[in-house]
Amino acid sequence: MKKATEKVIESFPVLESKITAYENVLLIEESMKGLNEVEKTFLKLIWFFEEPKSQSFDIRNLYLHLTDEWLELALELMTDYFREETYLIQTKSTFSIVKEEDEYLGMSQFADYLTENGLKYTKQRINMAYKRGKMAEPDLVIAGVKYWSIETAEKFLEKNKLS
Repeated sequence: MKKATEKVIESFPVLESKITAYENVLLIEESMKGLNEVEKTFLKLIWFFEEPKSQSFDIRNLYLHLTDEWLELALELMTDYFREETYLIQTKSTFSIVKEEDEYLGMSQFADYLTENGLKYTKQRINMAYKRGKMAEPDLVIAGVKYWSIETAEKFLEKNKLS
């Protein structure tokens, strides 16, 4: 199961039993029964994630059936899928959807996080390490200010604890 599919299932557990329904033409119609338009859209997206060579996804479904947080989720999943699971986006992309619940660390918070977890870092040390190419690339830069996701901070911590 693809990571993108797992993320959909977290929001729509009812779809888990329908993941492979695309394999049988007779099951496709049956699997859609009882689902609302949002669930149907995410199920079609799952089928595309799981078998993109044979399952197409019509982007009009996003426009016709999704709004607000569901549309944001679908766009984020698609971006992550193409970046992390197909590797069709190979460069460090500048595309990002930032939501209120996302947690990013500025340089000071990143230094505090590393220090709290056993690596002595200050804001100045992070800045110097970044200039020397020894710091994780920031996930987000807004008006020249660098921000790292919790995930990036955790990876950096693990990599450098071993050193």
